[in-house]
Amino acid sequence: MVSLAPMSALGRDFTIPNFSGVLADFLSQLLILGSWTANGTGDGKSKETHAIEERMLFGAIQTDQSAPGFPNFSYQPDGWTGHIPLMNSSSMVSELAPIVLYLRHIVEIGDVLIIEEPESNLHPAMQVELVRQLATVVKSGIRIILTTHSEWVLDALANLVHLSDLDNVDRTGSLEDEPALAQDDVGVWLFEPQPDGLGSCVKELPLDVEEGGFATGYAQIARLTYNQWADIENLLAR
Repeated sequence: MVSLAPMSALGRDFTIPNFSGVLADFLSQLLILGSWTANGTGDGKSKETHAIEERMLFGAIQTDQSAPGFPNFSYQPDGWTGHIPLMNSSSMVSELAPIVLYLRHIVEIGDVLIIEEPESNLHPAMQVELVRQLATVVKSGIRIILTTHSEWVLDALANLVHLSDLDNVDRTGSLEDEPALAQDDVGVWLFEPQPDGLGSCVKELPLDVEEGGFATGYAQIARLTYNQWADIENLLAR
């Protein structure tokens, strides 16, 4: 029924709610996860998903099959013997759980995984850590398309790309285990509204080695915000 939802517009006799194709595909994949785990299949990228659980979720995403055959999703924090229903877990856990489940049971080497604004509900430190984990996934052979408004995400990505300019033997300290990404393996595009308001202009952003990062314009926003603070301070000092 979920997979047929996008077809409802083709006939008046359809009574299934209207879903977009992307949403229908996502829901249908989740519905069959219970049968996959019950049959012991779909072990996917277990190494990468375990790293996300260990370093970001501090617990594990669990899937089992209910009596009617639908999957139950839950979260087991480290050190706990019981599980928390996923809908009762924190927003960070519920936001990252689909990424863990897709990598573990659905996505294979050579596939393209699309993630929309993963920074939602993530502390800046966790945004940076997620970029590291996704870079490891990319290096395993899975391609990722990521949309973001986060400066933390882009700065972390820029660091991993710039790290590829450094030989492994020259890395020290925290850089030793960082997953460097070659510049040819990463592309960053900025969508800017057209002056007339009709659509957007898309342009590729090169890595700016001298200034650091990608020239997104976020730094200008930071400067404007700081200048406004300075203006307020100047008025208060009169």
